Amino acid sequence: MFWLRSVLQKGLPAKKIFGRNISALYITGDKANENYVTLQPYMDFKGTFGDRKSLEQSITSRGINIKLESVLGKYEKYQTHHTQLAKVAEEREAVTKLLKEVSKAGGSEEQLEELKERGKSLRNDLKSLKQTLYPIEDDFIHDFLHLPNLLHALCPTKGQEKLLYRHGRFSLESEATNHLTREDLIHFVDNNRYYMMEQAAHFDVNAMQALARYFVNQGSFIQTANPDFVRCVLLEANATPLSDYHLVQEEHLQNKINAAYLTGGAAFESYLGAMTKLCVYPSVLPLKYVCCGRSYNRAEAELYGPVPSLYTATQTNAVQTFVATQTANEADAQMENILNLAIDFYKALSIPFRVIYAPAETLTPSESLRAVIEVFAPSLQRYVCVGRISNYGDFVSKRILLSTRREKHYDFLHLVGGPVLYTSRLIAALLEHGVRLEDCKLLGAPSQKPTHQQDLQEFKDLFK
Repeated sequence: MFWLRSVLQKGLPAKKIFGRNISALYITGDKANENYVTLQPYMDFKGTFGDRKSLEQSITSRGINIKLESVLGKYEKYQTHHTQLAKVAEEREAVTKLLKEVSKAGGSEEQLEELKERGKSLRNDLKSLKQTLYPIEDDFIHDFLHLPNLLHALCPTKGQEKLLYRHGRFSLESEATNHLTREDLIHFVDNNRYYMMEQAAHFDVNAMQALARYFVNQGSFIQTANPDFVRCVLLEANATPLSDYHLVQEEHLQNKINAAYLTGGAAFESYLGAMTKLCVYPSVLPLKYVCCGRSYNRAEAELYGPVPSLYTATQTNAVQTFVATQTANEADAQMENILNLAIDFYKALSIPFRVIYAPAETLTPSESLRAVIEVFAPSLQRYVCVGRISNYGDFVSKRILLSTRREKHYDFLHLVGGPVLYTSRLIAALLEHGVRLEDCKLLGAPSQKPTHQQDLQEFKDLFK
């Protein structure tokens, strides 16, 4: 496990990296000559501004520095110019239609010339209005895209987490053994480089595979393999801070505002590429996916102090879940289902853990609710996150156009998902609790350890 520093650099907000003030998610017409539009999100102005009280609460509770009055002022200005543009475009279309009718009916030369001149004038007016509208549109739309998702009714808004479940007891010790003392199992260099050895290496892989298998067998999830790299447009669609991941330096990047970031296959954003512009039949819902892979999210590592350890490592193996449903109630039910499966897995490990609802101020703008699975870390004398599940509502689906067709209209799907296991942090906590990794009971693991002959036979069966 190591970091390729030569091809990566710290992720910064896109406008600062390339010296431009445009988004990969929304590109106005005047910038379309230099950058092509990858995705045009659905702008639900009516739905977003319809419940102003809830929107204001979401902004305030999250501690986001957004003045809603300013955004609404820009929206009014945008609407006024957009209405004027639409009126001129409609008039021009009517003149064009009339010109065809008059020409076909054999109208006078003077009448035809008058209509042509009127058409040219409207064309110039339309062009001028578009040029005027572009900066207004650019200013408003980017503010609009920064507005957060509405908070779920269960999300704590007073700055305190809400306890959902607790398992096991822990003791506050003055001196607890740090997991890094187990040099026979862990060779730790820094937050970007560490090596698992012996039983730690086996557990790192086995725990990940066992939990994914448990979700497949007990929850009817479909296991997938996801890309490790995600384009900027998808990070923006999920309102993910670009600093959470590392920017990939590409020599021949065609669309400079849509750069690639290293997220790892076990990232929520890694699912979004396959879901973008996807329309599914209601009969296949809910879509339930799980995957094993790497996670390179650095955001949470900063929460666990300045001392480097497996708790602050910026990369880990992980198990990621992704569920899409028709309605909000179904999304709530699926979130509860994911939590129940995860709780079963952690209970079998016999270490203290709990599940909480995170307060609004810790959520990303796209999340409406987040449940966090935390194990107690003796060396830190506190709980640390080893997994989380978030409810996104239809916020992300509107941005990536993930929908289902019902009769003659389209409904945007409600999304739930998140990494239910970070193996590195779990290993650290298990070692500090004095648990022998080889003795851990892993739900979903094969009941019998495969022998060399079984492995050989499985390999041969692939070619039958």
